[in-house]
Amino acid sequence: MVGPCRAERAILTTREFFLLKYADPALADQYLRLAPAQRAAYLASAVDPLPLSQAQLPSADTASPVGIDTIEWFASPDDICRALAGLQQLAAQPGLAPLGPILSANSGGIGLHPAKWPTVWYKGGSEPGVLTLGYLATNSNGQTFVVVAMLSDPAAALVPSAVLGLLAIVQGAFELVR
Repeated sequence: MVGPCRAERAILTTREFFLLKYADPALADQYLRLAPAQRAAYLASAVDPLPLSQAQLPSADTASPVGIDTIEWFASPDDICRALAGLQQLAAQPGLAPLGPILSANSGGIGLHPAKWPTVWYKGGSEPGVLTLGYLATNSNGQTFVVVAMLSDPAAALVPSAVLGLLAIVQGAFELVR
């Protein structure tokens, strides 16, 4: 968002997220010292003007969690469920039908049988120490279910097998409701 809505936005842009986490640590320290009402102005004046190239991303095999308990996109499974349900309602409106194909372009590896689950939406995210898998699926009876699973470890990157383990839990949840 730009313009007057900027001050009301509580969620970091992806660009701000990476600059706060992976540019100068002093940026994040100052951001966190500010009252929430002052953070939007700080982002606009001190973070947004910086080139993204200042963010020095660690390599995947040496990465450690950075600020996952302080600088993050904080959302509970309930928040993600409400967001997916809201997007489903929006997708039914004229002109917004492309939302469905966009959110179903990547199934997130869930492997639900298309005859039983003709609609599968996926939105996930990860970074060192964080893994989130969110799925909205509609079965062949027209019933819609949302399953969200999250893992985090502020002290260490998650092992690669965590994805498969969490995915198995999500698959099991969909098996219970089919």
